[in-house]
Amino acid sequence: MELKKVLIIEDERMLADALDLSLKKAGFTTTVVYNGQQALNILKTEHFDMVLLDLIMPIVDGWQVLKKLAEPKIRTVVISNLVGTENIEKARKMGAEEYIVKADTSLEDLVKNIVALLEQKFAN
Repeated sequence: MELKKVLIIEDERMLADALDLSLKKAGFTTTVVYNGQQALNILKTEHFDMVLLDLIMPIVDGWQVLKKLAEPKIRTVVISNLVGTENIEKARKMGAEEYIVKADTSLEDLVKNIVALLEQKFAN
């Protein structure tokens, strides 16, 4: 299997680093950025097969990034602490394929869920 490139956009460095390490161990190529502006900059020059996106971030929030991702239609999984049906529905309408609430999920389970989602998405 060709390595798939995943962009992790997460301002919580501990979580970003844990996702980065775990996804690399699972066979994915990863890039980590810590705010929405960095994400928009790197998306101009690099192709990614999937994006993991936090919504509440400094400089440019995840909603603005999600709006930009709809143009080239990059597969996106939202990982956020924003709860509520309205946020989940909004994210899905804007193009997110999945929405994971970080506060409801242990770090270990979050990583397992994301790895499983990525493996499932790339099995085709």
